Amino acid sequence: MPLFVLGQMLYANGQVTNEPPEGFVEKRATQPATLTLDQAVAVKVQNNQRLTKNLKSLIWDDALAANAQQWANYLASINNLMHSTSDQRPNQGENLAYSYNSNGVTYPLTQGAQGWVAEVSNYHNEIIPQGNFASYGHYTQVMWSSTNRIGMANATAANGGVYIVARYSPPGNYVGYRPY
Repeated sequence: MPLFVLGQMLYANGQVTNEPPEGFVEKRATQPATLTLDQAVAVKVQNNQRLTKNLKSLIWDDALAANAQQWANYLASINNLMHSTSDQRPNQGENLAYSYNSNGVTYPLTQGAQGWVAEVSNYHNEIIPQGNFASYGHYTQVMWSSTNRIGMANATAANGGVYIVARYSPPGNYVGYRPY
């Protein structure tokens, strides 16, 4: 039975109605109500950039966020910014950032997201090359058309530096392809 939502009205079986059919359960791609302000704004920053290319919004994923938190904790413990291996994050893309301010970092996830989408100025619709594409690789992961879920986390090192990790699924940045 085809069912379409038209504003507040439903279209089912060739008729417009205000009542859903019996047994209908509405499923929407929505953000959980439990996101912090920093998480919500960081996702919005990336989704706003995705909208510029008519890409679907990323949806928060708690499992990806938990994976990101584990890696952020590790990075903070060794005080070193490095990507995890693909074995450590199966079927997940990854963006990393580091932030330090002597007064503390208030919204680290948002700062990371803003930096990643700012790489748009370095990307000129080229295919992902074999080798170094660091000047725009964070942006292309954010914009990868098949990526639909995100989880982010941060951890603070002993020196006050903040490690920011985003995990994406499915991953992007496949060599020989464009993000959109």
